[in-house]
Amino acid sequence: MEAGIEYRDKTIRRNMTELVDLLASKPDLLPGQAAESISLHRLTVKESERTARDIMDPMPTIGIQANLQEAAALIVKTGSSIIAVLSMDGKLTGVLTTWDITQAMAAGVYEENVEKIMTPAVISAAPTCGILDVVTDLEQNQISAMPVVENGTVLGMVNSDLLAQRYLLRLLRSHTNR
Repeated sequence: MEAGIEYRDKTIRRNMTELVDLLASKPDLLPGQAAESISLHRLTVKESERTARDIMDPMPTIGIQANLQEAAALIVKTGSSIIAVLSMDGKLTGVLTTWDITQAMAAGVYEENVEKIMTPAVISAAPTCGILDVVTDLEQNQISAMPVVENGTVLGMVNSDLLAQRYLLRLLRSHTNR
């Protein structure tokens, strides 16, 4: 019990010192704004240590010889808008998105295998890639998802929906729990 009280008191002193220091350095800042700034900074520091491996979800995969109908069925079954296309030896060789399938259908291409319609130039993240780097890659390349790959093997994927659901909610909760 004493250890808990001591920890609480130490935390309160640290928080008050940090708040007073920030208010002294920025006299136009209101106390609530200063507390919010400190909270956001702490959340950012904590989350900046997380990696793609920490946040990834499973990524559906399909073989390079699969046909368009099999790929579309997998997308429907998994609810994913992107699937990894694997070579015969199980290595990432491309991705297939709902957009790729839509373009193929619009062009009247129904019987092709996924190799003919996939996107071969894959933008991927290493499992050790930081969250900020993942977000930057998604934004700069104007994509909504990317596989997490190590030595050609697909480990999972990260996407903008995942980031929004997990981190936006956490950020909003941190503001309402003050």
